[in-house]
Amino acid sequence: MSEVYLYTTNKKEQIKLNVWCAFPAVYNFGMSALGYLTVFRYIDSMEDIFAERIFTDTQKTLLNIQDVDLLAFSFSFELDYLGILSIFDKYKIPFLAKNRKEEHPLIYAGGPVVSANPEPFAEFFDFIMIGDAEPVIKQVMDTLINNKDKSRQEKLKLLKNIDGIYIPSLPDRVRKVSAIPKSCPYSPILTENSFFQKSFIIEIERGCPQSCAFCLTSFINHPVRFYSYEDIIEKIEFGLKYTNKLALLGALVCSHPKIDNISQYIIDKIKSGQEIEVSISSLRADYVSDKTLEMLHSAGQKTSTIAIEAGSERLRNVINKNLSNNDILTTIDKMVKQGFSGLKIYGIIGLPTETYEDLDEFVALCKQIKQKYKGFNLIPSFSTFVPKAHTPFQFARREDTKTLEKKNEYIKKEFAKAGIKARVGSVKWDYIQALLSRGSRQLTPYLIDVYKNGANLGAFKNMYKLYEKEGKLPPADNIALKEIAPDEELPWDFIEQSKTKNALIAEYKRLMGKNQQQLN
Repeated sequence: MSEVYLYTTNKKEQIKLNVWCAFPAVYNFGMSALGYLTVFRYIDSMEDIFAERIFTDTQKTLLNIQDVDLLAFSFSFELDYLGILSIFDKYKIPFLAKNRKEEHPLIYAGGPVVSANPEPFAEFFDFIMIGDAEPVIKQVMDTLINNKDKSRQEKLKLLKNIDGIYIPSLPDRVRKVSAIPKSCPYSPILTENSFFQKSFIIEIERGCPQSCAFCLTSFINHPVRFYSYEDIIEKIEFGLKYTNKLALLGALVCSHPKIDNISQYIIDKIKSGQEIEVSISSLRADYVSDKTLEMLHSAGQKTSTIAIEAGSERLRNVINKNLSNNDILTTIDKMVKQGFSGLKIYGIIGLPTETYEDLDEFVALCKQIKQKYKGFNLIPSFSTFVPKAHTPFQFARREDTKTLEKKNEYIKKEFAKAGIKARVGSVKWDYIQALLSRGSRQLTPYLIDVYKNGANLGAFKNMYKLYEKEGKLPPADNIALKEIAPDEELPWDFIEQSKTKNALIAEYKRLMGKNQQQLN
């Protein structure tokens, strides 16, 4: 692959540790994953470590598996576990840590999935990083280097003493580590073969100030942290030496206190004759400023995305979105005036307390936009609600598949009447995600059998029926759908997050009480 490295590694006089940094999907997706590449750069920059990237489609490697000391996985989505097992399969690594021998590499995972609820996958790994990697990665590597001759079990006992390190074979409470590096992460390697071709990605914030009740990103990255304006500008200048494509990354980029200054800086560069393309993944209607929209349009972005989640102001208040219809219409008015040609609006079907009236209000809002702005391309896109660990809605009920599929068909039909094509996701796959996001170690053997039997939707369904029939698992709905009592012990309660369980219980009760007040 044609790659351009934007950093230099220390001269490696003597290699003391061989590391495979693995991404559980194909190369072009992995090379667009900033978190994965950032961890690789940290490891590769250490003078006594040889680091190599591998992906599910990797054909040749510089290292042989028997020479690898550590296999490090980035784990961002529940279904990534299938890619992890495929890599185990390819290199003949036993799926379960307890079945590995001294000659096998130690295997760890980090990322949002295992920072929220690692338990369905915990026994695949020797150790897991809970929270941000930056504060602990060097300590982990130094521990492994300094104790290379010790046994696997001795190494794990030493790693257990590091904040944020969870050893599934030695279960105990663990505190999520949270930090913000002095310098904002950026794309360390550029390639035309990535999903975002030759895009220089800059993380300008971590976390989100909004704390929407369903949002995993808000709660596992709490509190929100912003990188300095000076650092961001320095990275923009650095990236523009190699490419004209910039991407500003963050859960809510427009909430950065200096976003207008950043936007003006880019505008000035474009006005001076420099060709620059800029993308931002999503906007929030009550945060986006004229200056940001001007910058995006000047930099070639003709369409964008806003996430409003729910169609009615009542339901947006229940989920803590606190976004009015007027906020949305004002933002679209700004976009049209700036010359944007279209907008993707993201929604969630099946949110707690949702009614068909809420769905009707979503349709009515989009009809109003379509009628007011002729020729403006409007694309509503929906997934269904999935309860996530460490959010207030971890306790909430998910509606059953038939109910959600009926709502999907209803909203598609109602939008079609208005001449708008709505996109809806797979309710059945979202159900699997809910099962995995709320599951315990009971699921581990089942997940392995799903992989062995095709790793498709049919395998997930059929294998669960078999396990349930044999009494190995409870009914799947008891995990994926039910409302959880606040005093129920949860698989992930051993993780100490910034927001305590009691705080989440209080917030859940407040929001549900807020709904009752509005209905009354």
